[in-house]
Amino acid sequence: SAIQQEENCIERDSRDRPSSKLQSAIYYALDGDQVTILTMLAQRSEDPWNGIFRARKPLLHAACERGAWRCTQFLVTERTDEIHILKDEYYPIHYAVLHDSKFLELLINAGADTTVRTCTQQMTLLHVVLLVAHKSAEDTVSTIRLLLDHGCKELINTPDSLGNTPLHALIVRYALEEAQYGYDKWNKWDVLHLVRYLIQSGARQSINHAGNSAVACVLRHVRDWDVCYELLNMLLHEGGDPNMVGRDGSVPLMVCLVPLINKDPLHHFTHSMKVCYLNCIRILLKEGANPNCSYRANLTPLHVLVFTVSENITLNCDVQKELNFEFIKNLLILLLTHGLDPNVRVSNRTQHILQSCMDMIQNVRDCKDIHYVYDLTLTLVQYGANPDLSLNMSEAIKNHPLHLQSIWKTKNYILYYYIMLISRKENLIMDPNMSFSKIIMLFYLIMQHKPLFECLKILHTQQLSLVPGKMTEPLTCIIRDLYKRPRSLKQICRVKIHNCLGRKPGLFINKLNLPNQLKDYLLSFEP
Repeated sequence: SAIQQEENCIERDSRDRPSSKLQSAIYYALDGDQVTILTMLAQRSEDPWNGIFRARKPLLHAACERGAWRCTQFLVTERTDEIHILKDEYYPIHYAVLHDSKFLELLINAGADTTVRTCTQQMTLLHVVLLVAHKSAEDTVSTIRLLLDHGCKELINTPDSLGNTPLHALIVRYALEEAQYGYDKWNKWDVLHLVRYLIQSGARQSINHAGNSAVACVLRHVRDWDVCYELLNMLLHEGGDPNMVGRDGSVPLMVCLVPLINKDPLHHFTHSMKVCYLNCIRILLKEGANPNCSYRANLTPLHVLVFTVSENITLNCDVQKELNFEFIKNLLILLLTHGLDPNVRVSNRTQHILQSCMDMIQNVRDCKDIHYVYDLTLTLVQYGANPDLSLNMSEAIKNHPLHLQSIWKTKNYILYYYIMLISRKENLIMDPNMSFSKIIMLFYLIMQHKPLFECLKILHTQQLSLVPGKMTEPLTCIIRDLYKRPRSLKQICRVKIHNCLGRKPGLFINKLNLPNQLKDYLLSFEP
């Protein structure tokens, strides 16, 4: 017979090739869920599965893995000892949760331990259901409910070897759904229902898991900003800490902002995505996120936004550039209104954020791009940036002809720094519209009297020392005119009010009982 012939072949060649044909036959029996054939093959040659196939998976593991229902029913009663055997990281129950709930119920009723974990990754059955099983949302809920009712409730906040609790695993699973990695598609309401169910079942503690915030996990993995906002809203209202760090040591706010350093995300943001993104930032700030946080000690939200504006200026598409800038400006204002400090030291090289704004002049290719630098500078001074700051910037002016004269290095205001930078940009100096003068006028109208005219005196003396020419004439005319013309009483009063409001008219102007026209005058710093 065919079976006898195969047996003879196995006996002749068993030392060299341990019965791959018999192995295939057993797997064929499992795949076809044929209990009779499986029994016949397993009993041959004094049970070859335990002899020749000692290194292979036990039959119960294989039956559960392949979803052979009748074979699993048979093996649970015939090979009860295999229920508690660990093989290749998994117990049979780990395979059972991947299939219909009846497999899990069968093993639980047969005495399987639901608290077992994989060896290397330390995943509980809840982790396996969420990360490995390709189940629909409805089946996932029913499987989790079954596990929680049979001993897994005490493991609901247990992390795996990466520090991910089942709640984190659920968030990652939804991210895989979004990326369409062959999972059954979950929609927004599915994941919200599952997260709420886990929290109500005892996973609230996992939201602020030490060193792995679920809030940061959402922002790191979920791509759909609408879903991201809904998840953040739920987690924060359930006690989520917006200042708890994620796995990489970043607080949620920085997890959200750092990707903006790459120009691609902004290019792909639709209007609705930008609205949802701003709402995510807004809810984090509203719930207490620190806008003056940092990433790895030196990268702050202010750094990210100013760098993003600087990179955005180099884009060639004017429409895209304008849309991007408007979005970044709205984001900056949102952070400033929630306590972002524009006067913190930026880096060892750059002392103040206004200095970074002036540095953008070096990236300006077209005269009209100065408008972006002006708009950003105006926004910062409306919310507290100090325009009177005296900077040490000998490195910045070392190429200037008068660098060696000590007077030019002792009084270095931001206005002075800007003029040093602009004086080297021939394409900007020769602009017929003199767009560069907008920023000079802004500082003229906002600085206090003493530092302003001290700076103008130095600049005036310096310009007179230079050899007249087409490159020096525009600046010389402006500086001479400003130095010799005092500000009007109305302009002086505006500076006084600006300082009385803590240099933050953007925050407090609406609290003053003033006509709208006067409010606009105090905010705009137009002549």
